[in-house]
Amino acid sequence: MFNEQKALLKVNNRYKIKNSKKKYKIKKTLRIINDLNPQKYSYKKCILITTTLIIFLFLFIFIIFKKFKTHKNVHTVQNEKNITNKTNQIPIASSINNNYIYPIIVAMTSILYNSAPTSFFTFYLLLAPDVQEENLKKISGLKDKYSNCKFVFIHVENKFTRFFTGYYKSPTIYYRLELSNLITDVNKIIYLDVDTITHKDLTQFYNLDMGKYYYLGFPGHDLVNFEINGTRNFINSGCMLVNLEKLRECNAPKLFFDFYEKFGTKKYDEYVINSVFYNKISFLPLIYGIPDFGFTNPSTSTPEVFLKKFKNYINYTVEDMEYASKNRVITHGCYEIVKWWEKKYDNLTSIGKQWLFYASKSNVFDEICQNYKQFEQQCQQLKNENKTSLIESSNIKANN
Repeated sequence: MFNEQKALLKVNNRYKIKNSKKKYKIKKTLRIINDLNPQKYSYKKCILITTTLIIFLFLFIFIIFKKFKTHKNVHTVQNEKNITNKTNQIPIASSINNNYIYPIIVAMTSILYNSAPTSFFTFYLLLAPDVQEENLKKISGLKDKYSNCKFVFIHVENKFTRFFTGYYKSPTIYYRLELSNLITDVNKIIYLDVDTITHKDLTQFYNLDMGKYYYLGFPGHDLVNFEINGTRNFINSGCMLVNLEKLRECNAPKLFFDFYEKFGTKKYDEYVINSVFYNKISFLPLIYGIPDFGFTNPSTSTPEVFLKKFKNYINYTVEDMEYASKNRVITHGCYEIVKWWEKKYDNLTSIGKQWLFYASKSNVFDEICQNYKQFEQQCQQLKNENKTSLIESSNIKANN
């Protein structure tokens, strides 16, 4: 009897303990649920939590936006299948705003039209903020006509608005000061303004030995008045061969901006390049960047006039200039205030008329004809010539 009562008591105690644990778990669960009840939180706590969540949300959006923007700033358009077959990889940089879409297309067309079969060109275009997306599509459309090229669009920050522009009218002239930072995948590059025409393949130009020099260019106008520590070198910045590797080593953009901090922003980019690297600059052979003699600008009307101005500063002869004029590789219209596309056809020099010829070989010739009404008659003539050439080419292929 005693044993039965003892066993019954043990079972009863075990039940109470088990039942007590269940009640404890239930109470604990109810306490947690109760703690999660928003009514338990004060108004200030709710505000604090909400604000924290919003801050984290904005930080997340900002990080995503930065990644997207970085990706967007450098945009490459290319024909991959044509790159590996070309032995001469030639990088070329230019700066443009939305007003120079047609001129840059014509300038690039002249390069591609006269290129060797083994040459492939990468055009790095430094874009002002006003360049429209539809115009980038026009530029990209050039690769459908000429397969030996690709385009890298680099959007440049609008931080040069306070800099001196004069009659250049655009801060894009200062973009070349940041070439070494903006273009990081090549060590040497050709820089060309939009008012250039290329007449031959650029392989030999690109392969010039730069030696110790950071820039090679055509003699600039300020050569007459420019001298630093007994050195008188001054090049035009619109047609240059640039050693990007050397510029990166010395952090050239910082040196340029330090110059502006010290002397103010009234000096244009060409002057600053020549000032900072006065002993690291030299002249190109005359065939690269020679002016369009025949323009109305008195200083470049003839080779003789040009040499007379610079006779004490450069060792070129009239024969050198005449040879370069007849065998020019790049013509730069830099010495004429009015560009070729702003003149009437009757007033164009022979080089200026070539500009319209290369326009006819571009992918936007119809638009150019519509926008430059002064060339209407010549545009129609060139269109007819292109049609005739196309028909003759088709007949030759058919006969073969």
